Amino acid sequence: MMRYVLHSLCIAAAGAIPGMPAYANDTGSAEASELLGKMQEVNAEYAELLQKMDSIDKQRRKLELLMNQVDDLDEFRGGTDVSKAADDVEVASERREQLEAQQSEMPDLPRVSSDVGGVLTPKGRLTLEPSIGMTYSSVNRVAVEGFTVLPALLVGIIDVVEADRDTYTARLTSRYGITNRFEAELTAPWVYRDDATKSREFLTGAVEDSIYKAQGSGLGDIELGLRYQFRRKKPTSPFLVGNLRIKSDTGTDPFEIATMSTLAGQPQFTTELPTGSGFWSINPSLTFIYPTDPVVFFGNIGYLWTLEDDKGTSLDEEGNVVGFGKVDPGDAIRASFGIGIGLNEYSSLSISYQLDQFTRTTIATAVDPEIAGSDVTIGKLLIGYSLRTPDGPPLNLAVGIGATDDAPDTDLTFRVPFNFGD
Repeated sequence: MMRYVLHSLCIAAAGAIPGMPAYANDTGSAEASELLGKMQEVNAEYAELLQKMDSIDKQRRKLELLMNQVDDLDEFRGGTDVSKAADDVEVASERREQLEAQQSEMPDLPRVSSDVGGVLTPKGRLTLEPSIGMTYSSVNRVAVEGFTVLPALLVGIIDVVEADRDTYTARLTSRYGITNRFEAELTAPWVYRDDATKSREFLTGAVEDSIYKAQGSGLGDIELGLRYQFRRKKPTSPFLVGNLRIKSDTGTDPFEIATMSTLAGQPQFTTELPTGSGFWSINPSLTFIYPTDPVVFFGNIGYLWTLEDDKGTSLDEEGNVVGFGKVDPGDAIRASFGIGIGLNEYSSLSISYQLDQFTRTTIATAVDPEIAGSDVTIGKLLIGYSLRTPDGPPLNLAVGIGATDDAPDTDLTFRVPFNFGD
């Protein structure tokens, strides 16, 4: 409306000046000319004002269109404001980077065994890992030596044996990264053993328990290990690590220590306990690790091959062959599986189950070379915990709980790795 009024006034004023009366004097003509000049200036300012109003009107329409688009976008997102949407985009970007990093690097798991846990040592880095472990087992055995005359009558000796065994092991493990995918490991253990065996012979008039104590300490069996991480075909494939462990016989041989006998079937009780197995063994295995946020699935399958060894024979005064001759302690199929959970950026927890199935031991000089009852199954539930300290080395704790009769009741291992080099 204002725009129309201004336009009418300007037209009226411009049209009135040329029709002024002829009798106007020179002064009136001068005033009319001055008024005409001012009206022309007003027309010019008015034209400029119209252009500005047109520009403002266009900007207003654009602003209204943008506001309508913003309203439609908020309605589609459920009322989420722009700042929150930006925060969501930032969080999603960080999450994607974390997942990509998880897929490119092997996750670090609590070390529960020599083949499961931890990551491969980078090229050129040396890791020294001292550890201390304790194993406790209690064994109850009933031995019957005799023959049956009637189904309810036994002639002979019944021997009840209860053995409590404590083993303490201090290990120093060194790992060196030959390449980023290949590492070598050397482990030297020192073992201390303390056994207490309690025996009572029933049906022989024995009223007291016979207790036999034995100890042993010294260097255990030194082990050499190699680990190689295979390349993955795609980021979603599991990590595969090949393991090879070779165990020596540097510890005290159980076939060379002194023994003594009891009257009940003459079972052998040692006065000195061995610190090694007395045999070389080779243990190839394959470990797989599959990360799926926030859980990591892992497992291991392998075969333990123990080499046969000749423990020697001799002739006694009566010409009888004494000794063990060739002894094969048997092999074992080994398998384990479990899950790992990252509690936070500093700690993680793992739960797994390990099962070892051993074949029978054979002794060449025995009446029956295959020793009955030597094929045992050892199952353990393993719980591992790892804590990364901000300014110190990571701490690693593993607890094993025996799940079968032949397995140790419990074992506990504490590790602290120290890294040197890049």
